[in-house]
Amino acid sequence: MQAFATRWDFLFASVLIGVDRSTGVFSGSEPAPGQQMVAVWTSAEIAEEALHVESWELRPILVRDLLPLLPAGVGVQVDPERTSGMTASAAYVAGIRRFAEPFPVDAAVRVTTWDEIPDGALAAVAQAADEQGVRELHALMYTVDDSPPIGCLAWVADESADPSAVGWALETALLTAAGPADLAVVTVRVLPLSSVPQEIRAAIGDRHVLRRRRRTRFWRR
Repeated sequence: MQAFATRWDFLFASVLIGVDRSTGVFSGSEPAPGQQMVAVWTSAEIAEEALHVESWELRPILVRDLLPLLPAGVGVQVDPERTSGMTASAAYVAGIRRFAEPFPVDAAVRVTTWDEIPDGALAAVAQAADEQGVRELHALMYTVDDSPPIGCLAWVADESADPSAVGWALETALLTAAGPADLAVVTVRVLPLSSVPQEIRAAIGDRHVLRRRRRTRFWRR
């Protein structure tokens, strides 16, 4: 059975990549002359069979974060030399690279309300948002073309807030309290509201506001 049945399974997967301890170069292979591939693995057991871990450090990485790092003409091999592995050719990678973005240009995006967030996760996210100076937090569910449902937390924070810290805190709070299956989504995107395309921001309106801080600094759902 192939490692990932669809492009979405592949894009949203977390894999292990080998990083050379001395040079920082990613692990790779050349299954055919001139066919450059980055090699990744679906488990530490499989990776450790293929690599000398004394020379290579295994690091987790999301495929959607890996693809934008690859030069043109480079593909991805998942679990090389395994019958359950998968080869994503350079052409295949080039074709799906744009879907690594939260809202790809020229894709059909359909937005719905995200009602499946458990109360415990709501409380955890609200606390993290307050600690990070988040003034508005929007929660929505959407699809891109034929993708499974994707969750999105879009935030507006105080000017003094560190965007990286805000995103990390919100995502950690949410996914610590509830997994993707509990949230009825395949993955979660956490990003500033300003990064959501204007036409989608106009369409979502106030019905997707999860939290909005009033002047008294209390949270109201």
